[in-house]
Amino acid sequence: MAEQANSPTGSIYDLGYRPHEGERLGRAYATFALFVYSLRGVFGLGRSALSKVFSMGLAVVALVPAAIQLGIAAIAPLELEIIPPEEYFSFVQIVLALFCAVVAPEIIGRDQRNRTLPLYFSRALSRPDYVTSKLGALAAGVFIVVGLPQVILLLGSAVATDDVVSYLGDNAGDLPPILGGSLLVAVFFATVSLTIASQTPRRAFATGGVLAYFVIFTILGSILVNTTSGTVQDYSVLISPIDVLDGSVHWLFGAQPPSDSDLVHSGLAGGVYVLAAFAYIGAALGLLFRRFMRLTV
Repeated sequence: MAEQANSPTGSIYDLGYRPHEGERLGRAYATFALFVYSLRGVFGLGRSALSKVFSMGLAVVALVPAAIQLGIAAIAPLELEIIPPEEYFSFVQIVLALFCAVVAPEIIGRDQRNRTLPLYFSRALSRPDYVTSKLGALAAGVFIVVGLPQVILLLGSAVATDDVVSYLGDNAGDLPPILGGSLLVAVFFATVSLTIASQTPRRAFATGGVLAYFVIFTILGSILVNTTSGTVQDYSVLISPIDVLDGSVHWLFGAQPPSDSDLVHSGLAGGVYVLAAFAYIGAALGLLFRRFMRLTV
């Protein structure tokens, strides 16, 4: 009887746990929340000071051509267009490649390095939702970097003239190709960069891979265009991602490329570059989604 009296007994404790009684926001909210979080990460917000320096610094560098143009417009007695709108991408293409090489491994590889992907995929967020959020964030960031300076340049040039309304009326036709070209450039850089960066969680390898792609294939395309002839010369330019985008932007503006451009040696119609850009984007999207659908977490 003594042993039975001293035996341990069970106890029930009320810890105050309650089921969730609020609104369940679901996949759409989770996808948007991840998009906002990733977009902040594109510009280093909420990250280390070094991350802010690189991303913000490169974004500021992309504003330099617009600042120079506006400075000249403010002091020049006549309207002087140093940087035509169709040429702005040519001035910032290296900056965009560096920007994506720095940012893409951070927003797509960080979760792989920290092994947080299982936490995302165990909730309402699906793998396609995850990829869409990351892709949308980087594309939005690149769109801001390449598109905002051009809009500022257009508005600033208007303010610098004697007749703002007349200037805006005469140049309003530049706004659709500015936005369309910036969107195409942003989606292209984002899809290709994320596809390359997603292949490894190691930041140095991912950064090097993104830079190597844009540099090597641009140089290779230029070499082939300038050393071959005929059909090979015409289509070799499509190897270069930078030339594909440059040709697409010029086509959207209805402008001719500079005489020293590889696009002149090629002789392809402008619409071909746009189709090639969409082909690149489609292929990169397929590889990116395939990577995460098959990724073991």
